[in-house]
Amino acid sequence: MHHFGIWFILLPLAVVVGIVFLVAKMFSGIFSRSEPQERVDETRMIQEMYSSMNRLEERMDVLETLLFEQEKRDEGGKADARKDS
Repeated sequence: MHHFGIWFILLPLAVVVGIVFLVAKMFSGIFSRSEPQERVDETRMIQEMYSSMNRLEERMDVLETLLFEQEKRDEGGKADARKDS
């Protein structure tokens, strides 16, 4: 009967130790069994993604500017229409 009490202590302890072990391995790069060429490919892909994100950010800035200018023109047109009335 007292064997169940040991499992309530050992099982959570084993889980915590296992998680700490896996996290330590991931951060130390032991799980990374990639070949140098694979790392180069991954690096190139990350650089391409970064470049694409920069271009996307520039496009978003241009679109925001265009929308802001359109809103100003629309508000200006409404103000002119009110003056004419």
